Amino acid sequence: MDLATLRARAPLFLAVFIDIFSFGLMYPLIVALFENGTIVAGYAPSTRDTLLSLAFSLFPIGMFFGASLLGDLSDAVGRRRTLMICMAGLAASYGLMWLALEVGHLWLFFLGRLSSGLMAGTAPIAQASVVDAAPEDRRSAAMAQVVLVNTLGMVAGPAIGGVLGHWDFRLPLGLALALCLLTLVLLRSAHFASDEARRAFSLDWKQPFRLLARVSDRPAIIVPAASFFLFQFGFLIYYTFILIEMQRSYGFTTADLGLFSMVMGLGCAFSSAIGFRYVRAWLGSDKPTALLGLALCGAFLIVSGLPLPAWGQVAVAFLSTASNILAFITLLAAVSSAVDETERGWALGIANAGVALSVFLAGLLTGLLVFLPADVFLIVGGVIVLAGILPGLKLAEPATGTELQDQAAAELR
Repeated sequence: MDLATLRARAPLFLAVFIDIFSFGLMYPLIVALFENGTIVAGYAPSTRDTLLSLAFSLFPIGMFFGASLLGDLSDAVGRRRTLMICMAGLAASYGLMWLALEVGHLWLFFLGRLSSGLMAGTAPIAQASVVDAAPEDRRSAAMAQVVLVNTLGMVAGPAIGGVLGHWDFRLPLGLALALCLLTLVLLRSAHFASDEARRAFSLDWKQPFRLLARVSDRPAIIVPAASFFLFQFGFLIYYTFILIEMQRSYGFTTADLGLFSMVMGLGCAFSSAIGFRYVRAWLGSDKPTALLGLALCGAFLIVSGLPLPAWGQVAVAFLSTASNILAFITLLAAVSSAVDETERGWALGIANAGVALSVFLAGLLTGLLVFLPADVFLIVGGVIVLAGILPGLKLAEPATGTELQDQAAAELR
């Protein structure tokens, strides 16, 4: 990427960083919060697990509605304006959660979780903006740029959240609020994408369901979306339950959980910056890269459910996220390539809605911890990721530049 392109995309990348940074910041914080002395003293274990499930699940409920609506809105009013809406909403959400801890009202914390999910729409918007400018056979490389920024946020978020939360749960929330406001100011004067209306948009609470229903009219997106959903659902079961396992079975503190999550982020960062490029070049195309990523990631998740020492879990966490990126980038590129550029925001919004549903279902499963140990869920997560290989076998390879020219010539004839 040349310097001019980097400068033009810098505000966009910063918005993506803040989105994933604030998301990663919350996971170790939530796990530790519901094992905090005040909550432990006030609620029975089964009630705490229910509250923990609610804290995890409210975010994706908001994300389900927000992802589709904001993705479609970005196609209608422009990327920059929609990103500004997201940043303002995230700032208000973290302000609510900070206030909840200040005054001791959990309902405010839950409201903040719901609204932060509603505004968590920067990733598909940024992905659509980057992909718009890339030729079809270079979309996975363009997607890798956004994923790299995501992984940097994934490294920093949990580490900072865990360390600051170890001292005071309010500190990481205050930091997230300040960063959102800073990003909002920078986006106001940014010019990385046009803000012309591409098509009309009307606000309707039924819109996410209509957007999902549109999938039936576009069968090309079903296979990559199905593989992506199974992959994300299985991995997010792991991501949710491994933190609980490390705290309850290995005695990790809030800071330890943050650093453990940072190791997962480092696996993503390594694969985004180095590993993906070499594996993609070795295998020659996206489809085998996606299948290899699914196979390795699923296998590592199953291993995490075995009785390993703490250092073994740390190593598996790094390897599972490094292999995760191989599937994440290629499957997301396949989803994007299944539609034309006028619907790319919608397509990536659908993928993000699948992530939201995965987070929601994984969060709900924490309510079963009174019946089953966390390591059972880790193995189940690995099996579900491996199941993503089945639709993955039917993935179509994107056309190269030469193939596209041949297709165009044939149409003209």
